[in-house]
Amino acid sequence: MSKLYNDYEIAAKNIIEQVGKTIVIAIPLAIGKPIGFINALYQLACDDNSIQLTIITGLTLSRPTFSHDLEKRLAEPILKRILKNYEDPLYEKAREQQNLPSNISIIEFYLSPGKYLNNSMVQQDYISSNYTLVKRDLLNYSVNVIAQQMAKSSTQPDLYSLSSNTDLFKDIAHDLRTQYPERKIAIIAEVNNNLPFMVGDAEINSQTFTHIIDTHSYPALFALPHHDISAEDHAIGLYTSTLIKDGSCLQIGIGSISNAIANALVMREKENTTYSELMSSLLVQEKFGETVATLGSLKPFDEGLCASTEMLSDAYLHLYKEGILRKRVYDHAGIQRLLNAKKITESISPTLLDILIEENIIHSQLTFSDVMMLKKYGIFKSDISFQSNNLLTSTGVSIPANLNSSEAKHQIILHCLGEKLISGKIIYAAFFLGTVDLYQQLHDLTPTELNEINMTTIQRTNTLCWSHELSILQRQHARFVNSTMMATMGGFVVSDGLKDLQEVSGVGGQFDFIEMAQKLKNARSIINCRSTRVTLEGVQSNIVLEYPYSTSPRHLRDIIVTEYGIADCRSKTDSEIIKVLLNITDSRFQNTLLNKIKKLGKISPDYQIPDIFQKNYPDILQSKIQEFQKKGYLKRYPLGCDLTDIELTLQSALLYIKQCSGIKLLKLVILSFLYFKNVKSYHLYLSRMNLETPDNLKEWFYKKLITYTIYLQTR
Repeated sequence: MSKLYNDYEIAAKNIIEQVGKTIVIAIPLAIGKPIGFINALYQLACDDNSIQLTIITGLTLSRPTFSHDLEKRLAEPILKRILKNYEDPLYEKAREQQNLPSNISIIEFYLSPGKYLNNSMVQQDYISSNYTLVKRDLLNYSVNVIAQQMAKSSTQPDLYSLSSNTDLFKDIAHDLRTQYPERKIAIIAEVNNNLPFMVGDAEINSQTFTHIIDTHSYPALFALPHHDISAEDHAIGLYTSTLIKDGSCLQIGIGSISNAIANALVMREKENTTYSELMSSLLVQEKFGETVATLGSLKPFDEGLCASTEMLSDAYLHLYKEGILRKRVYDHAGIQRLLNAKKITESISPTLLDILIEENIIHSQLTFSDVMMLKKYGIFKSDISFQSNNLLTSTGVSIPANLNSSEAKHQIILHCLGEKLISGKIIYAAFFLGTVDLYQQLHDLTPTELNEINMTTIQRTNTLCWSHELSILQRQHARFVNSTMMATMGGFVVSDGLKDLQEVSGVGGQFDFIEMAQKLKNARSIINCRSTRVTLEGVQSNIVLEYPYSTSPRHLRDIIVTEYGIADCRSKTDSEIIKVLLNITDSRFQNTLLNKIKKLGKISPDYQIPDIFQKNYPDILQSKIQEFQKKGYLKRYPLGCDLTDIELTLQSALLYIKQCSGIKLLKLVILSFLYFKNVKSYHLYLSRMNLETPDNLKEWFYKKLITYTIYLQTR
């Protein structure tokens, strides 16, 4: 029987009494963290250093801090609108400042990208792990407490939903109870009904928990802002969209590139003429026609797509609402095999029973198990019951359950058959994270729509071992799309760490999906990579000769996509890989790379990059994208925007200032001082930044800089 609490501190004290003062607590990544409980536990450990507290988690989310006053002035009101009364984890501020108490440690398997570079405390307590191995690694730390935020059913008092994080909780809870029966443990639910109540595998009974905390005061969920999509990211999204075959199972990540992919897929489906014009502008057929014809298409979808992903993001809900994600898959190998072979459809016809008998899926003399299966998938109506080898209808009609009898079969077809298959799923996901809009859309799903999304375990989404047979049948032509920081000429992918061992983010599920793409027939891994990055030393290529660190080894090389196109590296020789990667490299770096490779003897001394691939320049690409943006396509925020028009202009101005350096920055500053036009027309911008009436010299300088930069942006 679960113990119930309405106070976090009382619950934390009780759990310490139960399991002892050495606590190793596992909490979910992202928004499933039980912030109220973990803050109470953290505060008790701060006040009593005899408590040894280890928190194991991933992706801690907290309000960002800003080093520049102008950024802070713009961003803080926006964040206040988005985050509302979200409660930051108390440990995070101390960790950022590297002053955690000596009796408290935080171990993470996935870091907020780029946040902890040169933070030695975080870097030392990072554990590198594939998502599918996280459970093993957690249990090896002698976890004795697990806790998670959950939603509570409004109609069934003992029913809860794992909601945002079905990924690991059930498996860890099960293993703690069965593998370590001698260990004093606590399994805790913290109720937050701001979480959408997700169904299917996410549903969990109250008996699972030792403690349930419900204060009836629910903080807001951590929400991400909508992503601004650059011209380069739109191009990556467009190229990637050409590789998605009709009927595919899709996995994409989160961020601006994922949103760009979703936007491109909707264009392909609903604005195909314009989409085709875009592809012509990008010379897709001339450059990559054979690859696209083999792996994907430029045509609208017939079957549509399904999804199996570790993370459910805004991009998926956009594709679902737009009808691109519409292909249902079924957890019955026989039915799914028949659907794949086009021997049956989702519409139920009288011949279906004959096909099921021929395929040895049911018996001609129906059994109880046969009837239960037929009802589960809607082949029989839900009100049919089985008794003494007869089928009973809700109206009292009794029919022999014998399909060998023509009369009985006729009556079964007349009274028992349903109209359409049910229990199919369109999306499988293990956790969700996104914008306020995403959470609201999940809340607003109808019961039918909710049942088409199954929040499930990471073992299901990221592996084949849950069911190798169903994995093959459901993930037809799977496309696993992920992003990377760099790719090498040898086919290595560098996604999570740097050469000096600084961890940027984490492996997460990327390696799982890359590996799975090699094992599933007709599946492909697609790695998105921006071709360049801007550093203090200037523009650098992300396609590099070599790098002393990798997330994925060269033998798992597959497809790499930059804003300049597609490189299919699978089953290629080293020289062939080098050629296709050079084709999608920024042209400012192509010849330097080529000459280095020639010196290494990995390519013919007389090889030259084809002329058609030597125009990979950002200004050329941007002009092509902007041509379509002027017509209303490829918007900066196609999935929604959190900013007002005033804030969008200010955002562009601050980005322009940030990109200036050296002589260009000095020139901007000087011209700002010399700009004396009437500033009344800038009243709304200055008011939003609280700079209309400067209080000091610094604010006066900011006012001049903002005013002139907006003038440059809007003239």
